[in-house]
Amino acid sequence: MISRYANKEIEQIWSDQNKLNTWLEVEKYVVEAWKELAVVPETDCNLIFKNAKINQKRMLEIENETKHDVVAFTRAVSETLGPEKRWIHLGLTSTDVVDTAQNKMIKLSNEVVLNGIIGLKTVLAKKAVEYKDQIIMGRTHGIYGEPTSLGLKFLLWYDEINRQLTRFNSAREQIEVAKISGSMGNYANLEIQVEIKVAEKMQLGLDLLSTQVTQRDRHANLICVFANLASTLEKIATEIRLLQRSEVQELCEGFGKAQKGSSSMPHKKNPISSENISGLARYVRGFVNIALENNVLWHERDISHSSNERIMFPDIFNIVVYILNRTTDTIKNLVVNKEMIAKHIEEHKGLFFSQRVLTYILMKYNYSREEIYDFIQKCTLEAQTTQKDFKEVLLANKITDWLEDIGELDELFDIKIFTRHVDSIFRRVLK
Repeated sequence: MISRYANKEIEQIWSDQNKLNTWLEVEKYVVEAWKELAVVPETDCNLIFKNAKINQKRMLEIENETKHDVVAFTRAVSETLGPEKRWIHLGLTSTDVVDTAQNKMIKLSNEVVLNGIIGLKTVLAKKAVEYKDQIIMGRTHGIYGEPTSLGLKFLLWYDEINRQLTRFNSAREQIEVAKISGSMGNYANLEIQVEIKVAEKMQLGLDLLSTQVTQRDRHANLICVFANLASTLEKIATEIRLLQRSEVQELCEGFGKAQKGSSSMPHKKNPISSENISGLARYVRGFVNIALENNVLWHERDISHSSNERIMFPDIFNIVVYILNRTTDTIKNLVVNKEMIAKHIEEHKGLFFSQRVLTYILMKYNYSREEIYDFIQKCTLEAQTTQKDFKEVLLANKITDWLEDIGELDELFDIKIFTRHVDSIFRRVLK
């Protein structure tokens, strides 16, 4: 991953040296499991735990000859041992080591992602509560609809992130497993207890049935969850971008004193963080097809998945963590322009009460929906054309013919109607 988007924790987890260290960890735990099954002498096990090392440079020299990374790895490790080296890789196939180690690295990376999700949830909950009573124009199709609570926007994102977290935790359970089952996955040259013991020592679950590899539907599921999560982050970013437009300016990204928006136009303040999130979210979703195709391997295994996974996993974890953290920072530093929010509500001249009037009359009086709808729509079109207040237009068109008491109309034009259930919604979500 380029340094611009790299996360230090993720980079360390997926570094070549840490990968090899994790391979060695798997090998050692397998030896220890064999010892506990009375196959490997305790003395030899102790020597392996004490002396087994991996030198990446030496391994690459061997790999240049063998053209096989795991063979090169086991031989490089064996060079650091005495006769006890005979127990290294006993009964194993390459992917017992590679997949178990990779799944452990995925687990460690998932913990970094989890921290990012929790951080975003915390900020969204805080913003939701802070702006619970702030009325803002709602829009459908980009057009004014009815007022709503700004806090509900943040709460909606919080609730969606909660669902993403549920999906993420389910995907974690499926992918964070140990696979020590041999060349065909049938434990022909292993004991099932070896896998169980290694899984316990590495704090992983069990791959209950594998071939030569852990099945890639597990990996594809996690990648699909990340793509879904990225779609939520882009949804948030897109809303901010739309509300920061010059003609809207209701929400804006924070802008530092020394920050510059354009190399040519000094007045510019662009939603660069949200645009950055949108672009990288697309990159995350681009991995979905690769991950799904990786599940289709020949017979018990081929290596068509291996090459792209070396790139895909470090990249997707770096990007997911990056856009989670950037979204959190963007939300935390948002500027809410209450003056513009109020202006847009005022300039709509009460047109957003049209459904309120329609619903009230239908509920109280015996008119057909069509006739009252057409009357109110005619009034809204007149109000839009003449730029007159909607209530005044209704009166001019004799709305009183549809009502028993003119006082009823005044009660209908209370903007608090649009937020009367907000507290109930908050209690349901923030329970």
